[in-house]
Amino acid sequence: MKALLPACLATLLLAAGSAWGADQIRLTADSPGAGIESLAVSGAAGEMRVVPSPDDKVHVRLTLEQQQHSFLWLFHWMSGDTTRDLAAAALKEDRHGSSLAVSLVYPSGGTHSDVQEKWTVSVPAKFLVDAELQEGEIAIEGMRGGVKSHLDAGEIVIQGTAGGVQASVTYGRLHMVTDDTQPGIITVSSGHGLAAMVWNGKYYGPPEEQGFMSHIHLLGNTLAERGGGGDNIDLSVHFGEVDLRIGQLGGVQDYKDLFKTEKLSKVE
Repeated sequence: MKALLPACLATLLLAAGSAWGADQIRLTADSPGAGIESLAVSGAAGEMRVVPSPDDKVHVRLTLEQQQHSFLWLFHWMSGDTTRDLAAAALKEDRHGSSLAVSLVYPSGGTHSDVQEKWTVSVPAKFLVDAELQEGEIAIEGMRGGVKSHLDAGEIVIQGTAGGVQASVTYGRLHMVTDDTQPGIITVSSGHGLAAMVWNGKYYGPPEEQGFMSHIHLLGNTLAERGGGGDNIDLSVHFGEVDLRIGQLGGVQDYKDLFKTEKLSKVE
């Protein structure tokens, strides 16, 4: 029994939960859109929402919230290093030709796993957008100049876009709905999971199965199609689920719930 105590203690430490801190840091950045054709935004853990701006400017709103560490759900504390870094955190803007990049920087030059980030990015719809997070949720809506996006773990939702799309998730889900019914080359791939697509009411992908094991797709699959347009769509998930809807859903029966339009939260 004594030999098991260190192992049990280590397990409890690894499983220790976290709670939210009360204080929030809010950062803003506004840039003129003149001469800019693409915007790249990168963050760590949290949420990112990208939508068309009401003017010809780029507006970035970021809320940072520090988490409390906890031990045995009884003892809670805040990291002093994180608190000091948060007090002087800033949004960094890098302009290179027609490209603008926005990122979060701390005085220490590092990152903090105990900080939750909430991004709201408003950008002219004609821009090419490149959005990236380490973990959490990315929602991109209404962009007409093309989309690039990557997420290590979590979910990406892309809706109402035009232009080429290249998006990937390492662990999680990638969901896209587009009204561009004439895309170019389409590739939808899952290494270990499910890849499925609906194109103008026609279903592509493995048939939906019933029963206890119906949600398990260990080997994954790849769908490759070609449309008559010039904007390619390349969606991939390493472990998880990827689904693409082009045009109307129609009377599709297989995995129909996957292809519905998501109700995204309003911009703050």
